[in-house]
Amino acid sequence: MEKETQDIKQTQLTAEAHLNKFIAFAQKNKAALAIYRLPNDSKLQLLCDLSGGNYIEELNLEDLSPGFIVHPFQTGIDKIVSFDAEILAEISLNPANGASSKRDVLDWKKSPSEEIEKEIENTNLQFDFNLLENSSNHDSTLASDYIDMVEKGIQFIKREEFYKVVPSKIKNIESNNDINLGQAFINACKKYPNAFVNLTYSSKTGLWFGASPETLIEDKKGEYFKTMALAGTQAKSEKSIAETTWTQKEIEEQAYVSRYIINCFKKIRLRDFDEIGPKTIQAGNLLHLKTTFKVNTESVNFPELGSVMLKLLHPTSAVCGMPKESALDFISKEEKHNRGYFSGFMGPVHLNNLSHLFVNLRCCQIYNQSVTFYAGAGITEDSKAEKEWEETEMKCKVLSNIIFGI
Repeated sequence: MEKETQDIKQTQLTAEAHLNKFIAFAQKNKAALAIYRLPNDSKLQLLCDLSGGNYIEELNLEDLSPGFIVHPFQTGIDKIVSFDAEILAEISLNPANGASSKRDVLDWKKSPSEEIEKEIENTNLQFDFNLLENSSNHDSTLASDYIDMVEKGIQFIKREEFYKVVPSKIKNIESNNDINLGQAFINACKKYPNAFVNLTYSSKTGLWFGASPETLIEDKKGEYFKTMALAGTQAKSEKSIAETTWTQKEIEEQAYVSRYIINCFKKIRLRDFDEIGPKTIQAGNLLHLKTTFKVNTESVNFPELGSVMLKLLHPTSAVCGMPKESALDFISKEEKHNRGYFSGFMGPVHLNNLSHLFVNLRCCQIYNQSVTFYAGAGITEDSKAEKEWEETEMKCKVLSNIIFGI
């Protein structure tokens, strides 16, 4: 009878309320929390590590316990952090439109005890943004500075120092610490049905929120390995996706990313793979070009392919440039901000024999009284600096509208 009563209480909570309770619980207990929705899925996944997460010196997928991984753009100031799956729960949304309703039920998949479950369900706390750090040294990138950096990158390309580079910027927006994180997450799920919507929190990483359109690797144990090339950006128009046209610059940019992945396969002498695309995909109000690469890991007898490719791919040419070393050197010298976990990667590992890691794009870090948004643009010889600035503004605006409920 007590269990039935508990289930009835759950049905009276929206997904938004469930999420906010989990977030407040994690902060109160200094736990690490990952909330995510995989692309084209109607279920929200909640994963909690009561220990607060663990630092990892070197990432080997095979060595990880089932859980969630958060990896920075560059290891150094920021560390690789893994969250063990001590608590697992799932919320099913209305598949018709991704909206939450009074019938949203939180389904416990794994928890240490009924006491923990009840503590989360009964919490009346709100997440306290005042306990987050302030965004010191996070002044927004000036348009003039970004345009200068792009033009300098174009000159480097013309001198053949590299073929492509991806400079990034930050946009810091003040907040009143009244963001409804649960509602923002649900809104992002509706806005980005094809994206990896995520919210991660720990004392080691801070509070991050995003909706990434790009898979880094998808590794199903004993079955398949996938990765993708994603590049080229334009605003969605009234035309159908099938009628979308792309400029030579955008086609070339996407080809660089695909070539980079194929070169990684060549390095490990892997020739048996399927290449699907490029095709136009939609992410929110933006369109991109995507090519998918798939390998049957059973037929090629390469069970550790995921770990091997992860080390070769990151940072991809889609977030860094090509060749990687010279583009990374340019970014390190020219960008005035630390990327942190932006353009790193994150995602679940070894859950149901699946590791699915995404490049951390379309993301922001939430601070006490401000939110810092990150965006980058791929630069080739045909790039126009002002247009690249406009592209980064467009990318920041889509997510900021969700965060601030506009």
